Amino acid sequence: QAQSTRYSTEELLGQFDASAHPDFSIIPNTYTRKTNIYLRSETLAAFESMWKAAKEDGVSLEILSATRSFSAQRSIWNRKWTAPRFMGFQEVDRAREILRYSSMPGTSRHHWGTDLDLNALENEWFDAPPGSHVYAWLLTNGAAFGFHQVYTAKTNGRTGYEEERWHWSYLPLAEEMWEQHCGYFTDTMMTGFKGSEWADSLDIMQHYVHFFFIPSSLFLHPSLSLFFTSPIPLYPSISLIPSSSFFFF
Repeated sequence: QAQSTRYSTEELLGQFDASAHPDFSIIPNTYTRKTNIYLRSETLAAFESMWKAAKEDGVSLEILSATRSFSAQRSIWNRKWTAPRFMGFQEVDRAREILRYSSMPGTSRHHWGTDLDLNALENEWFDAPPGSHVYAWLLTNGAAFGFHQVYTAKTNGRTGYEEERWHWSYLPLAEEMWEQHCGYFTDTMMTGFKGSEWADSLDIMQHYVHFFFIPSSLFLHPSLSLFFTSPIPLYPSISLIPSSSFFFF
């Protein structure tokens, strides 16, 4: 299978203006308390359907974060890099600690307009009602709308970012963007933010970007095409295990 090039480099790296992009729509305040935040129109339509289904079941979904530009991700990263709590760290350890929950600019799935953060930004919120009800509903029903928690608990051997129960990805679009991003971007291309020189030694693409969890239930989604039969540049072809498992490269 030939590697897709449907998306521009700027789209993959978040170096564009979502408000001026024809494939993006502003998120109505029905779904978020934030202003001027965007998703790809297809992602938003899928979320709207999921939001309505959740509401019918008594579950409230709220978008806290959606599309994020390179500059926005750089602001988050640089702010953490200079935070007092990290001042005692060696730089490589500082980068590793920040990477527990934040991507290096240019590698965030939030650049793509396919990923969103829901309801709370702490895993603990999802341990008890109402958070536990929200999380259980998403785990049961999210795949029917194309959404999945890609950063699960690391008990299955997944490396990289810590579990994020709030981060849900619309895979019918994100899968292709992820494939194209992995086939293009390398650690040595990460520049323009504090600590970028550690990307190569930390093997960011291999251990953070290439590695995420996909449950077998998602294979049923009619919009997904998660099966590859030939190698993709920079990493081998994907092998799938027919039970809840993870992608490994």
